[in-house]
Amino acid sequence: MIKALKEARFEVSTAEPDMVEISLIQNIPDIYLVYLEGDLNKFNGTLKYLKKLVTEEGRDRVLYLIGNPMEIEAAYDVYPKSLVSAAFSRPVNIQDVIQKLNMLITSEAGGVPGRKKVLVVDDDGVMLRTMKIWLSKKYDAYMANSGLNALQFLSSNHVDLILLDYEMPVASGLQIFEMLKHDSNLCNIPVIFLTSKDDKETVMKVLAAGPEKYLLKSSEPDLLLKTVDDFFKGK
Repeated sequence: MIKALKEARFEVSTAEPDMVEISLIQNIPDIYLVYLEGDLNKFNGTLKYLKKLVTEEGRDRVLYLIGNPMEIEAAYDVYPKSLVSAAFSRPVNIQDVIQKLNMLITSEAGGVPGRKKVLVVDDDGVMLRTMKIWLSKKYDAYMANSGLNALQFLSSNHVDLILLDYEMPVASGLQIFEMLKHDSNLCNIPVIFLTSKDDKETVMKVLAAGPEKYLLKSSEPDLLLKTVDDFFKGK
């Protein structure tokens, strides 16, 4: 499981179900996978501690449970089911877990009142997580790991700007862009393309599609935020 998560480009820290050991982890993570097995009593203190971390004000942390149905139900006695982002029954398909981790879109359309809403669409989970960290400082940032997931999200949620990866498998950014422009409910949402290539041919292809702007994925956080800031200032 750890190997698969690392291959999916997640940074993984491990710890026994022990509050002290978890507290010693440098850079406390925002995603917790609790693998329930054996004596569940040893998890009680850990689950209570993680509940405190997840519900800490000002943090956006989530917890997932892995175990058999009885273990998961027992965990709910200590850690409220409403706070569990997802539960996976053993034996678990790690690809299901990875897909869930990468599927950062939330069905909640709320956010901070007055903030602009930005949807980032990219098949690279690392890029999504990085963009969420950068953008969340000033905007309500939503994530989609494919164009089709983005369209599903947009069918029931409003955003003010889409940052769209130009090159994606299955449905490319250009194809999704065309779908948006032919949908009367979505055609007015501005789009800024994200691209990893800065050669003239690629840039010309990107600009020919007619987005608001384009951004290089290698851009520094300050430049990326400035581009988004300047876009909204001009509206």
